[in-house]
Amino acid sequence: MENYQKTKYVGVRFKRSPTKKHKGKPDLYFTIYYTRERKTVFEGVGFASLGIDAKYASTVRAEIVKNIRLGTGCQSLKEKRELESQRKADELLRKETKKRENMPLDKLATKYIEWAKGEKKSWKDDQSLYHNHVQSALGNVPIKDISMIHLEKLKRTLQTKKGRYGKKLSDATIKHCLVLVRQMFNRAISWKMYHGTNPVTATARENKKFLRTADNKRVRFLSHEEANVLLSDLKNRSQQLHDICQLSLYTGMRMGEVFSLNWNDIDLEHGNISIKDPKSGESRNAYITAPLKTMFQEIKNSIPRTRGLVFRDKKGNKIREISNVFDRTVDKLGFNKDITDRRDKVVAHTLRHTFASWLAMQGEPIITIQKLMGHSNLEMTLRYAHLSPSHERTAVEKLARRKRKKVVNLKTKN
Repeated sequence: MENYQKTKYVGVRFKRSPTKKHKGKPDLYFTIYYTRERKTVFEGVGFASLGIDAKYASTVRAEIVKNIRLGTGCQSLKEKRELESQRKADELLRKETKKRENMPLDKLATKYIEWAKGEKKSWKDDQSLYHNHVQSALGNVPIKDISMIHLEKLKRTLQTKKGRYGKKLSDATIKHCLVLVRQMFNRAISWKMYHGTNPVTATARENKKFLRTADNKRVRFLSHEEANVLLSDLKNRSQQLHDICQLSLYTGMRMGEVFSLNWNDIDLEHGNISIKDPKSGESRNAYITAPLKTMFQEIKNSIPRTRGLVFRDKKGNKIREISNVFDRTVDKLGFNKDITDRRDKVVAHTLRHTFASWLAMQGEPIITIQKLMGHSNLEMTLRYAHLSPSHERTAVEKLARRKRKKVVNLKTKN
């Protein structure tokens, strides 16, 4: 192999490549050498075919020698290349970050929902909330531009928006929409798609009422007489609606759980209903009492086969919402007459609330009610505690009787 040859430039030399060609001649490979910390350092600059020549190599060497003398900058070609490589990587990252942050919320939502499908049982709720309530307001806005003004406008829009059947969105639904946006930004931050503070978190920090909602806990429950009247009237209007409501009333099942009920989940022999994929995330059992056993047997006798869903709509598909016949029946019976507070109104969910209330009134332990209701935490069940027989009042009255008895005994002795 040919040895290196000197050039007219100090510290610059070259050699001819035995294999590479450039313009019909052997390609030239240029190198430099210099002294650093009393040692001679040799470094390759590059081939002539890549635009390298002796003059360029000399310029590179002169910069390195100067930096060594002054103790600044890159003090070797290796350091220069590493620095340039890092600069290019940083520039690429900056461009990628800018590109990602310029993406509209729609793209983030698509990625988030795909992630949620594998991580959250409630992913369909997230999908529905986004497409029905958030997308039209923020879908086309780049995520880097979404700020407090966008989010407060979204909340005001949702507060005036009407859902199905012309009803305004509940405070809880509005909060779920805002929390969904917050969760999407949290994921974007963890995916390195967004840099900075979550705008929903920042807005809630500035405006303490932003994520706050009114107390939506329903306090109305039916008396036994009201329940009987309601079921009787529903039976005259729709046998299936009657059965759906009776099932919720005597098991505490949510309407979504009733609509998802499959014949395979029902064990009439052992009086058991298996509730799968409930809202709380943990499967639970409901129990078939005598009225429900009769009801299920009558349903079986009235249909050709008992497979698949227990309750279906007119087209044979899964029911999505309780029939508005329920509201018409409640109005006819006058249960909501002169009621303005929505928490006091009788709705389909009142049947589940009534189930828990009746259990509390007959003295069942709160833990038992929690399990039967499928509540994820005890706090949700404690709303029924005030209906339980009052042991506190009994204890206080007992104390008063003892005090009164002691006073009487003292007077007798005197």
